[in-house]
Amino acid sequence: MKTSKIAIALFISTIAFVLPSLAQDNAKQNPAFEKMKNILGKWEGTLERSGKKIHLQTQYRLIGGGVSIVEDWIEDGEEMITVYHNKNGQLNAVHYCALGNAPTLALSSMDSDSLTFTFDPICGLNPKKERFVTRMLYRFKGGNPTEMYSEGVSDGISVDGEEGEVIGKVTLTKVDEWSKN
Repeated sequence: MKTSKIAIALFISTIAFVLPSLAQDNAKQNPAFEKMKNILGKWEGTLERSGKKIHLQTQYRLIGGGVSIVEDWIEDGEEMITVYHNKNGQLNAVHYCALGNAPTLALSSMDSDSLTFTFDPICGLNPKKERFVTRMLYRFKGGNPTEMYSEGVSDGISVDGEEGEVIGKVTLTKVDEWSKN
């Protein structure tokens, strides 16, 4: 009996150490995840949406032993988070939105300068019943970019006067620290 308890404890300990390294290897082998790591750090700029210019601060950081990237998005003081992670060999994202929902997006295209994510209906959101982010595009050049352009598209029911597809265009510059705006 004592031997089987020791064997079980040893097995659990081994799994606890092996699984995180397997997850890291899986994330490192994903070219889209590796590309996304090029934008780690703090960014600041402007979001243009529905004729308004909005001050924007973002930060991209690794979490979970290096297997996920968190995007902290602060839009005129309103915070949102998107988590990018590898799911079955594909880069996916969950966007925790100020609209009160959490759409799931999957990488739909990647080239040398951009990554595009589109809505994955697995999360159960319905554009006939609510408004949410349906597409995100990131455009940047090289392994250490200092400027980035992105677009976020929301669609669904009318919220705060926004109807139909609304595109937010973002221009960001990499910074050491955010301004005090």
